[in-house]
Amino acid sequence: MKAKIIARPFLALAFVAVVALLCIDSISEAANPGHDAPTATNENVKVDFDFTRMNPTMRMTYTYRLGANPKEFVGKTLRISGTLLTRVDKENGKRYFGCLMGDPGGCSCCSPGGVLEFMPKDSYTWPTNFPPLESRVMITGRLEMFEVGPPEQAFTIPRLVDADIFKPR
Repeated sequence: MKAKIIARPFLALAFVAVVALLCIDSISEAANPGHDAPTATNENVKVDFDFTRMNPTMRMTYTYRLGANPKEFVGKTLRISGTLLTRVDKENGKRYFGCLMGDPGGCSCCSPGGVLEFMPKDSYTWPTNFPPLESRVMITGRLEMFEVGPPEQAFTIPRLVDADIFKPR
């Protein structure tokens, strides 16, 4: 009998927690309308992991998995969203591109991110057909691992190759 009396408040609390999480997710989606709708023609590309269509909890989980074990995603096509970044290596003059992943409306403790490097398809020419620097973009590409650094200090990093870049609606 005591177990039933004790269990009822916990069931009620669990129900309230689920409702609260659903409301928070709805508010988050309403605050970022259309962020998952690409304007490019490649929205029909088969994507193995579409971070843009995941709810915030799943996006956080998969972003963590991508950072902790990128080899799990090698060869898979990913669609991510974030802020477009670029830099030029002063030593060799080569331009690198990245997407700062994360939820722009989230708080820093709950919006994990990081910069995922990408190599655009050959049809892209900087800056002619790129979105403006530091604008919100969606990137679709295949994840590969690349070795960087001098041979005695080399390490591998993940990056998207053959990437398409497009702005959300």
